[in-house]
Amino acid sequence: MSFKVAARTILELGAELISSDAIALYELIKNAYDARSKRVTIDIRSIFKFSDFRNALKRIAAAQQTVDRTEADERDLIPILVKEILLRIDQTADDDDIETFKMEIAGARTLADLRSRLTSLFERLNVIDVIDTGDGMSLEKMNDVFLTVGTTSRFADNSQHYVGGKGIGRLSAMRLGDLLEVRSATHSDTHWNILQIDWRVFTHASALELNQINVKAVQGSRKSDPLRKGTRIRIRSVKADWDKDRLKKLADNYFDRLFDPFGRHSRFPVIIKVNDITVPIATFDSEVFVEAQAKADISYTIAEGEPRLVLDIDYQARGRTKIEVWTRDDLLGITAAEDISVAALETLGPFTASFHWFNRQRLKGIEGFGDREKVKDVVNKWANGLLMYRDGFRVNPYGDPLDDWLGIDVKALASSGYKVNRKQLVGAVYISAEHNPLLIDQTNREGLRANEERTLLVTLLRAAITEKFKTFLNQVDKELRKAARVNATETAAYLESVASKMRRTLKNLIEAVPKDRRADVQFVEQTFDDLHLRLDEARLAIDAAERDQRDMVDLAGVGLQVEIVAHELGRVTRRTLELLGGLNRSELPSRVNATFEAIESQMVVIRKRLDVLDPLGPNSRNRKVKLNLKELVEQVIDSHQDQFARYNIRSAINVVPPNARSFEVNAVRGMLVQVIENLLDNSVFWIRQRQRVNPGFAGEITIDVDIAAGELRISDNGPGIAVERSEEIFLPFVTFKPPGEGKGLGLFISREIAKRHAGDLYLLKDPDADGKLHTFVLDLNG
Repeated sequence: MSFKVAARTILELGAELISSDAIALYELIKNAYDARSKRVTIDIRSIFKFSDFRNALKRIAAAQQTVDRTEADERDLIPILVKEILLRIDQTADDDDIETFKMEIAGARTLADLRSRLTSLFERLNVIDVIDTGDGMSLEKMNDVFLTVGTTSRFADNSQHYVGGKGIGRLSAMRLGDLLEVRSATHSDTHWNILQIDWRVFTHASALELNQINVKAVQGSRKSDPLRKGTRIRIRSVKADWDKDRLKKLADNYFDRLFDPFGRHSRFPVIIKVNDITVPIATFDSEVFVEAQAKADISYTIAEGEPRLVLDIDYQARGRTKIEVWTRDDLLGITAAEDISVAALETLGPFTASFHWFNRQRLKGIEGFGDREKVKDVVNKWANGLLMYRDGFRVNPYGDPLDDWLGIDVKALASSGYKVNRKQLVGAVYISAEHNPLLIDQTNREGLRANEERTLLVTLLRAAITEKFKTFLNQVDKELRKAARVNATETAAYLESVASKMRRTLKNLIEAVPKDRRADVQFVEQTFDDLHLRLDEARLAIDAAERDQRDMVDLAGVGLQVEIVAHELGRVTRRTLELLGGLNRSELPSRVNATFEAIESQMVVIRKRLDVLDPLGPNSRNRKVKLNLKELVEQVIDSHQDQFARYNIRSAINVVPPNARSFEVNAVRGMLVQVIENLLDNSVFWIRQRQRVNPGFAGEITIDVDIAAGELRISDNGPGIAVERSEEIFLPFVTFKPPGEGKGLGLFISREIAKRHAGDLYLLKDPDADGKLHTFVLDLNG
């Protein structure tokens, strides 16, 4: 017994699966490319639009109802309907076709005859031909391959690269029209091979099974040119308007981006004609790139099993550049929150991306190209986020106006300023069938199939654009604003130093000038006093702002710690519920003690975590006290023991000198806890990324309490930090953790806290064999 396939399945794989006429045509274009054709011609003959055809049938049906219900004479109604129909003829159609159409419509004698004639003419004279000069198909191939839905013939052929391959693209013709004729021949064929299909037999109403419908190619007429080869797919009884206006819209908004518009691949020639009028396909005006404020190139490679991503940013408007290199460890951090295996880092395969960023408020006209409005029009047309191309052919619908496949606008709307959004980006992602075999189109051609490789691709691109690229632009802008800022405090101090001399000079000047001019000098004196007052106010405002900034640092730090504790509390709660849920009530008496012991153990963890959080509260956050740093470290480490055990991490505290019992410092207890917690949290996160690669990896965290040096040193055996990033990681919003795991503020806040204790936080410049740093130093010697 085997599956029985209903005939209507063909309808669901063709007309109903392909979502638009443009995609249906695109599938036929790709078939021409796969047939090794040098070009493809879409030749459309349109004499009567589909919309007008449906309206005319409706008018004829209404007239028939009038005749049936009344004594009206249909001979009086037919001339009216004929006139209406003839007025809707496309005057750009072939003259002979127009004459034939007019004569046959005018010859109608009954409403039924008019309907029949109109239907026949519509099916015969509205034609879509997709013509290529490729290899063509023999009669055997037509029957054995073309008529095999889901054929694997292309997978077995390694002689060329195919942009198709699912074996169902040909069914897209069903969406375009009800009648199909395929005429094809190879170089060696003497006759054309003909296949005709009426798709209307594959309807939902059909009770037939697929094997009950006979579809077979036959030998047709002899070729007039023995050397001619190729395929013509002719579609009749079309289901949409195919006039010049509609094709112009498709050419300007869809066909113009079917093939890489940015010049990395040569465009496959597509010629579109409607009633012998060529419809031009516009190309991208690359001149507008000179008005881009920034650009970036992304390259993902795999060399000797090691994945690497390079992000090259050029902030052209500011004259600043940056190159970031993400190693395997960085990539593991970025993907930690996603359901992505380590293996996917390699199976994804290499890809590239390139984009330009436009600040549309700063756009200007370009000499020799056009004014500001023309530049804006081009940017508005193409700025929809990143397109995607596989071997130069577009992967739909990425880059469409309504498709935010990278979630760029979601990130932009969630941040202030709406900086770096889709309407500012023009660019594309480039993949290939050879190097990215697991980035597969969905059957409906609406994007890539959901799998680990697609998720990884999206995660990396989103991180590069919405995190790294955006952060760099913001940092540069902030630095320039800071450099241009007037230092009101210094100005006020200078003014104070010259104030007494200035007032004496003004007093002498008042006595020296004539009485009728003293008002002018007094005005100068008043202006000076007013300026002095305003600078004093500015100085006070700066002091207040600095206090506010310190408060914000405090609050942000508390927020980070709350996130850490909330994560632990959530895990503990889930585990407690699991224990309770796993109880069998009939066994409760014998197991009650063990169960409650487990619950008690979990509750102890909660208590310890809350004990650590308590000093971060507003009542104790800013109060400096004398404390024993050694005991504080022991308490914090003790509160993490359950977490360390869960993740196979060993911890150790070393005191220097070994016999020292106390390391007393005058500090805000909660703030020091905050720093230590943040460093431990980072260590645990990155050790866990190593465990993704090697599940048996044993993590190690060591804290050296160096009383002699007045510092804490926290080390781990995670992947470490590259020397060139040793300062960058302390900048705000710099992180290689995924969203939800980190905001890039922890180290920034921790260093600020250290500075407020007259100390510092930095990475010890003691690189390992791979050039990575593993030790943070909290210097409290100040």
